[in-house]
Order: sequence, then C-alpha cells, then structure tokens
Amino acid sequence: MRCTRQLSLPVLLLVSALIPRSAWPADDGNLIWQIDAQTERLTVRRFEDGPEWQGDRLAEVTYWDAAGAERSQPLTRDAGWTIDCQAAANASQMVCRQGELGFSLRLSFSAAGDVLTVNVPAEDVAETGAARLKTLRLLPRFGAASEGDEGYLAIAQQSGALCRFRDKRPAEHWIQVYQSICACPMPLFGMIRGGSGVAGIVTSGQYDARFCVSTNWGPQRQYAIDPAFTLRSFPQEDSLADDLTVEYHFLPAAEASWLGVGKRYRQYNVTRRGIRPLRERATASPGLAYSAQALQVRIRLGVKPVPYEITEQTPETEPPMQVFCTFAQVRDIVDEFHRQGITGAEFCLVGWNRGGHDGRYPQIFPVEPALGGEAELRATIRHGQSLGYQVVAHDNYYDAYRIAEDWSEEYLRKKPDGQPEKGGVWGGGQSYKVCLACAAERFAQRDLPRIRALGFEGAHYSDVLSIIGPRPCYDPRHPQTRRQDAAATVQILARARELFGGVQSEGSLDFAVPALDRLLYIDCDKWSPLAKKPYVDTCVPLYEIVYHGVLLYNLSTEVVNALPGEAGYLRNIEYGGTPLAYFYGHFLQDKSKNWLGQRDYRYDDADGLEQAVAGLRRVFDDIQRLKHLQTESIESHRQLADDVFETAYSNGHRVVVNYNEQTFLLPTGQSVPPRGYLLVER
Repeated sequence: MRCTRQLSLPVLLLVSALIPRSAWPADDGNLIWQIDAQTERLTVRRFEDGPEWQGDRLAEVTYWDAAGAERSQPLTRDAGWTIDCQAAANASQMVCRQGELGFSLRLSFSAAGDVLTVNVPAEDVAETGAARLKTLRLLPRFGAASEGDEGYLAIAQQSGALCRFRDKRPAEHWIQVYQSICACPMPLFGMIRGGSGVAGIVTSGQYDARFCVSTNWGPQRQYAIDPAFTLRSFPQEDSLADDLTVEYHFLPAAEASWLGVGKRYRQYNVTRRGIRPLRERATASPGLAYSAQALQVRIRLGVKPVPYEITEQTPETEPPMQVFCTFAQVRDIVDEFHRQGITGAEFCLVGWNRGGHDGRYPQIFPVEPALGGEAELRATIRHGQSLGYQVVAHDNYYDAYRIAEDWSEEYLRKKPDGQPEKGGVWGGGQSYKVCLACAAERFAQRDLPRIRALGFEGAHYSDVLSIIGPRPCYDPRHPQTRRQDAAATVQILARARELFGGVQSEGSLDFAVPALDRLLYIDCDKWSPLAKKPYVDTCVPLYEIVYHGVLLYNLSTEVVNALPGEAGYLRNIEYGGTPLAYFYGHFLQDKSKNWLGQRDYRYDDADGLEQAVAGLRRVFDDIQRLKHLQTESIESHRQLADDVFETAYSNGHRVVVNYNEQTFLLPTGQSVPPRGYLLVER
C-alpha cells in the first residue's frame, strides 16, 4: 500500500477522467511525494526537477519502560508498531500504535507549493501503559548523503557552518535549539545535495527541539541533519503540550545553497512571524534610527569583587563596590568623544543601579550613591543628550541575589524538586534565576517606567534574556513551559521598546526577534569556537543572511574593542556587524577569564582617554562609510581568493574584505587595501 500525493503530469492527465478531481493535489502543487506504508519509506522530489529525497523510517522514540530504564525504538513494523495510512487530497495521516508499550501517535503529512509539512498533534500522542515517552525524532536521516557525495549540511549554529560529506569520523552530534547562543539560535537546518536542497524549519515545538548531525554514520556512511523533540525531561513530568511541526522546503536548483536555506527562513519570518525590517521600524522610532547609525559604547561604572568569598551577601557582609567611572567621569568621556568629532554615539551605562553591575537584582533603585547618586545621573544623561548623543540604561530581569531588599524565593524559577535554580556567582554573590513570568509582571512593569523617567532614551539594554534559552519553571504557583518562558521574554523586551524607542539584549536566540532591535554578539569564539567542532568544515554567515537588515549586531565577544586592520574587526565587517566599544569590559579579578575582547578601554587620565577615543574615531569613520548598509539585507557571500571575501547587499553595494598583507586587485581594477576593505557601489 502506498500513500501517493502527486503524480507526474502525463499520468495525472491519463487517469484524471477516471478518478474524482478531489482525490488529487491542488493545481499549484510542486512536489511528487509518497509514503510506502509497508516499508515506511518517504520519497519526495520537486515536480519539475531534482533527485529524490528518501527516508527509511518515519520516526524514532526514546522512552522509559515500566521499570524506569531508558530505551529507544524506531517506528517500524519490525519493532512492533502498527501503521495505518489514511490518504486525503494532498495529505496523508499515519496513525502509529505500539500495543505492547501502550504508545500511539499520529503523523500528518501535507504539501503546499514546494513545502512538505510534517505534524504530530500533541492531542494525538497517547500513553496507555506504564511506559513514558521521552523524545520523538522525526524522519531520522531523511535525504541522507553518503561519504564522498557532493554537497553539505547547513547548520544554524552560532553564525552558521557547513559540514561536507567527507572525511569525518562516524558520530551523531546533538545540537540544542535555543538553549544557548553557542548552539542553534534559529530552528533552522538545511541540506544541499548536488543541484537540489532542502531547508527545514521547526515551526512548532522549537523550544524543546534539537538537531542530530550524523557524520559518516552506519554501514552506508551517511551524512544527515534532522530534528528531535523532548516530550518530557523525567518520567513524572507532564508530556509536552505543543504540537510538533516541521516544514521541509524543497528548493529549486537556483536556490540550492546555504544562502537559499537562509533566505527561505528570512521569507518565513516575514510572512509567518510578522518580522518587520529595521528600515520600517526605524522610520517609526527616531531613537532606533539614531542607534542604527551610531557607535555603540558601553561603560561599566562599578562592580563588587568577582569572585568574592561570601556568596550569600547580607548588608553586613556585602563588599564595597569598586568604582570604575563615576557619573561625572562619564561626562568627561562624552566630552572627549565630542571634542574628537564623533558625532554619533549611543552610550550604555552599565552598573548605574544599586550595588553596581549585577549588584542587587531584582532591586535596581536607588541609583548607586557611590557613583554620584540620582541627581548626578540625570545631569549626565542631559549632558550627553545636549551634545547630540543617546544615553541608555542596562538592567536585568533574569537574576536575583539574596542581598536585594525585595528578595524572596517565591518568584524564583524552581527545579522539579522544588529547589530554586541557581545561576553564576557575580557581583551580588550567588545568583538565582527568576521565573520570567514573575519578572515580567512584578519587576519589569514596576521598574522600566521609573528607569525611563530618569531621562534614558534609545536602545534600552536588558541583560541575559536573549543569550540563555527558555527554561521551564516547576513552581506550582507560576509553572512555565519553555514556550511560555520565551513569551515572557518577549513581553519584557516589547515593554522596553515601547518606553525607550528601541531595545537590545545580549545574545542572538531568535525567539526574541519579534521584540528585539540589537544584540551584543552572535558567536561564541571565546567559549566554544565553531570552527573547531568535528563536523564543521566552513563557517558562513547564515544567521546574518536571515537577520541583517532586521537586527543590529556585533559579531562576537572576541571582536569587542577591535580596531581597523585587526582580523576580528575585519570579520565583523565581512559579516555585516557594527563595532562595539566597551570601557571597563574586563572586570573579573582573574584577568584570564575576562571574555570581552583582547583590549579594554579605561579612563585613568586625560591623555589615556584621548588616545582611546582617537582609536575609536577611526572605528566611527568606518561606521559612517557603511552605516547605510545596516538597513539592507545580505544577499550573497563568497570567497574571491585566499583570505578575500565579498558580501553583497540588497541595494547592489558590495563590501570586499582583504585579510592579506598585500593589496588585492579586483577584475574592475579597483584595489582592496591590505588588511582592509573596499565598499563597491553600483
């Protein structure tokens, strides 16, 4: 028995007079696809071209058996499953049952245009026995290539990576979606085989998803990438209440590349998620329009010692804050920027709050007295604005410290055993994670208007929210799934955008994009270099293909405070990033553990400040040359020669970056300077 959903045109014409028209797909169907119900094999190809894409099984599950042992099983008849196929117009339903274990679920396949959608409704996942499902892996190794084939996997990890079908050790590599920026910041995956390609988008269940990258795997030495979903994390947990849905976009030959994979997701963001381009948002927000063309300068004003031997601080044991830069000294920095002709800058004040950076959250007020207090802060904000600059604030709704005046375990995120979930040890001591539903309702609603009333305006910065992925909360007073946690993040960011005119956060996790304007870094070069992963051959700007022209970004922690001519600075330009400057970015007592750039800016004396700002003037000059590109999308990226790369934008302009020590000559006769770049206009 076969469930067949599209036939070639000659056969369709031959039998259309014999079979009711409703039994056949819509006229605009671009896919020929079928499921063989005997072999559980899915076969798909584009109507007009391309090879077949095949999978040898519909799904795999892991589960806990009646004794609590963890096991795995494919959804195949050989494993004891019954699979009933029900065909309808351009769709198939596969009802799968495992009688011995008491499992049943329904897989729905449907096609529209060149997109095949696979859906597992949560309401149709049932467990009638003692066993409990843990994970469901959809279409494992669908479309797999073999060792030596032409093509690659497109992996949406950090900025992006390609895995070619050769020279890898046999392995399965699991990459979490949304759990940190070092993993997958987008629910996107892709595979290119010869002249064909597939872009996979997880459209539901993405907060509990991960991808399996198979390399040189099994007797057939296969390469593939496919999604799996965590239905529960421990046997007693309720099963995931979200539908599991994956769209497979079968790309035409002209789009069959990692660029095409990124552009399909970009299109999905616009048409399905309602993501608006930066140009449109900036038109409605003068503050965001300014931010998009300004040098970003963060100034850490003060912090308590990190680490400190007392991790659970009280007012009696709280260490004094080390003051790096008072509000009055911030005015000196601003004046030096103005004196040297840096006409566009957005200064973000970090640690202006009580206790300094990470000092007493969720308590923010009063303004830290050791820095000058509220009157001095207001004067500093007004002074910066009088010179044409934007001054914005840094805050945090993710962490809580016992030293806070409004400390309570009631609003903390809880683990399954009911204990509060801990974070890192920072200025306030041991941090605890706040349930973001509580943070949105209690603290963001309370404090954001008060912060705005100080005079801050521009791209307000809220720490952590977009760098650490959504987490569940098991407190029965405010339980949250990962999806609900993500919604609370968006709620906080959206409120900040509404009040300040723009909003930024730390990382690139794209569940936050509907309410995000700027982020600090995409890549994790310091903690987890992507190029060193065993499945990575080439790093590519896949994230940037999707989000340039939507988000403002700096590429990585490593390029903070980079200067013209340095490799990190050039890579930031190659990937469409905008530079980030940081005063007192290095604040840890163990200097080797500081992660923000290779250099740190400080204000120790007037001569040192003048020299630091002189370097930043060169950075600002580059921003002025390239700022018009921030509202354009990146359309292509390619290597022209060894260590020479071209990035092309939607307005027809191109930026060629030359990492070599010698000048590079373009075919047009134009020269790209050594360790520099050239803007090529139409």
